[in-house]
Amino acid sequence: MRINVLGELRQPIGHVTSVEIEYATLLIDDLDIHDVQGAVSLLRTDRGLLATLTAAGLTEGLCSRCLVPLVTPIEIRFKEEYIPLFDPNTNAPVHFEGPQDTFRVGADFALDLSEGMRQYLLMSESSKPLCSPSCAGLCANCGVDLNSQECSCDAGEDSRWLPLGAVASMETEGS
Repeated sequence: MRINVLGELRQPIGHVTSVEIEYATLLIDDLDIHDVQGAVSLLRTDRGLLATLTAAGLTEGLCSRCLVPLVTPIEIRFKEEYIPLFDPNTNAPVHFEGPQDTFRVGADFALDLSEGMRQYLLMSESSKPLCSPSCAGLCANCGVDLNSQECSCDAGEDSRWLPLGAVASMETEGS
């Protein structure tokens, strides 16, 4: 998602420009976001542009318990300063003594919001999305979806837990 910001970089400090965002599908690396709508506000700073983005969309994934496909609404909000590589008036290189991971405006004066959106989306998305809070998941032995049917397999006792059972019985005897 690229925005030409040459005009905004030539504005005086404090100038604000708002841009509406609307994409049917937005592919950012391996993230596929559908029905993206939002806005980005660009505030001219003494070094570049402060981009404030608010957007919402839908992502597809799998329930972390039962593995059924699900669509999850997401919201992306971030505020980051983008520093140009070149001065917009003279085209001279801009020397910047800040952190190496600072967002930059390219030589073509296009501000690319994709990486910022990707980073903030990864931070805000659920690490274990669920189809419902009461999802029962899959049977660990036979793989049956416990939301749709009862499991008929005999789980039995897992021999790997026997040493811990002995420790638990020693604790109860000592009390």
